[in-house]
Amino acid sequence: MTIVVTGAAGFIGRALVAALLERRPGAEVLAADQSPIEVSGARAVIGNIAYPQFARALIDRRVDTVFHLASLVSGGAEQNFELGGKVNLDATRDLLEACRLAGHCPRFVFTSSIAVYGGALPDPVTDDTPAAPRISYGVQKLVCELLINDYTRRGYVDGRPLRLPTVMVRPGSANTAVSGWASAIVREPLAGRNYTCPVRPDTRMACLSLRRTVEALLHGAQLDGERLGWDRTVLLTGIPVAANEMWRAVQRHAGGRALGKLRFEPDPVVQAVIDTVPRATRSQRAASLGFAHNADFEEIVLEYLETLT
Repeated sequence: MTIVVTGAAGFIGRALVAALLERRPGAEVLAADQSPIEVSGARAVIGNIAYPQFARALIDRRVDTVFHLASLVSGGAEQNFELGGKVNLDATRDLLEACRLAGHCPRFVFTSSIAVYGGALPDPVTDDTPAAPRISYGVQKLVCELLINDYTRRGYVDGRPLRLPTVMVRPGSANTAVSGWASAIVREPLAGRNYTCPVRPDTRMACLSLRRTVEALLHGAQLDGERLGWDRTVLLTGIPVAANEMWRAVQRHAGGRALGKLRFEPDPVVQAVIDTVPRATRSQRAASLGFAHNADFEEIVLEYLETLT
């Protein structure tokens, strides 16, 4: 059995590769990314997913499961429309085509996003909320979901797209995601650094921890395809947490650390985008299929603190 993980050097990718090596003994894990990744037991494959030759070379008849995580996230896709299309849309189709040509219908787990929703949204967003993206990243993810449904219908892949809420807490420097402030509220003060938050204190975000996200990806890969039906996309539940509630949770669990200071200074551009995305997601379908979400934000903070010890 061979398992391919694209975006393997990323935040979620590294955790997923480590979990696969632990839980799938005997499987060959191909960790594909344009950045080097050194994980004992995995085979690193370095290349740019935006190049069709690289994407297609990752798939052969030995591949049992594909976890397609590689993407240019929301802010980056808005800033560079052409690159966003190549990475988020064209590369996905190249991988799907490689699966079709290999001719053996591997499972295809895809990290979609709640960026597929936009405009005037219900609170919370549910399984019945129609997708209506307002940013290019959301459009690209939605098109990929539809492609995966069609490739599944035709028997070329066994697709499992998962719509992820904001995954926390991202370590290191922020990427170009417009939701990056949510991780920074936790990460920066705990590191003793001051942080200026670009949204209002009452701004809420639908959140899911890294551990729960990896569990969802692994669970999604193992599900019987017949349980998913014709529409393979599953919305994951993201708990609603306001920026000032995140900060209070950090303060409660600082454990004697000298916290950096937090200041709210809303950026009109960032706030305008954040105001169009879901503040909370609730999926009865995900629950019925066995996907778990976080009980509260305390759980997310405590999980991150474990990584600091």
